[in-house]
Amino acid sequence: MKAVLVNHTKTIMKAIEELGHTFNLEVITSDLDSLEKTVNNESPEAVILNWAEGMALETCSSIKKIKGKKGNIYLILIGTKDTLHELKDGIEAGADDFILIPFTKEEVIARMMIAQRNINLNVSLIKTKKKLIKHGKEDPVTSTLNRRALIDEISNEIGRASRKNEFTCAIMINLHNHEEIQKDFGLNIYNSLLGELAARLKKSIRPYDKIGRFEFARFLIFLPHAKSEDAQKVSERIIKNIKQKKFRYKDSYVEPCLSIGISELDPGDVIKGGGSESAMINELILESFIRRSEFATSSACEKGVDTIEVYTF
Repeated sequence: MKAVLVNHTKTIMKAIEELGHTFNLEVITSDLDSLEKTVNNESPEAVILNWAEGMALETCSSIKKIKGKKGNIYLILIGTKDTLHELKDGIEAGADDFILIPFTKEEVIARMMIAQRNINLNVSLIKTKKKLIKHGKEDPVTSTLNRRALIDEISNEIGRASRKNEFTCAIMINLHNHEEIQKDFGLNIYNSLLGELAARLKKSIRPYDKIGRFEFARFLIFLPHAKSEDAQKVSERIIKNIKQKKFRYKDSYVEPCLSIGISELDPGDVIKGGGSESAMINELILESFIRRSEFATSSACEKGVDTIEVYTF
């Protein structure tokens, strides 16, 4: 555990140092004026602050700043019976615990055990939250964006592109023979194929392009700063990357057959400015933009396997 010790005395410093081995404690010293900077630079798990009598306003202000920016830091106040009424203000400002002087080694150990337990719990909660956010946006089979997250991303990108007067494109990729693959190999192999297919699609596009699983057997790729001829080149690269190495399962080969549709969005079609009416119109424009790529995909599907079709009015 890394801890910042603020306004320490020799007695407090000695007591904390004795705990170093027990808690694998790395202690950094600071004064109140430098506390915020020290926390930003060192990223400690805990702050142990010796409460100075008559400094309640300044101390509470520092506590609020730290907790506002680094809410997961465990903050322990050290005070005396004379400062007990001020320590209450510190707790209300955001501190987590306090220890009164004089204290025993056993008391400090107990408080530090509580601190360590809470720190570990916070770390676990943060990791869980990140996983939930990730899984809330991610398709579990392909590790690409799910439909809702993808549409949100495209909506944001379209707004940005409109402000910069840039064209954008959507590429809809349909797995033409998905029913046949499921029937011959089963759902597990089909899902494995989708995962590998997604990995090859990612290698075919730029790092800042967006890709997601749009439907059961369809992927949608969004290309910012691109026109239909750029999207066509990307689509050709996709087919090449899919076809150059066969998908193998045991002694059999699975060959995905694709149909690809492209639609282009003119930045002039997007309504600039705020307001609920503009937002509603832009939602319809986004829906039309994606729908056109679907129409193009259906047209490509009718023309044959591994065909690319650009939507034209």
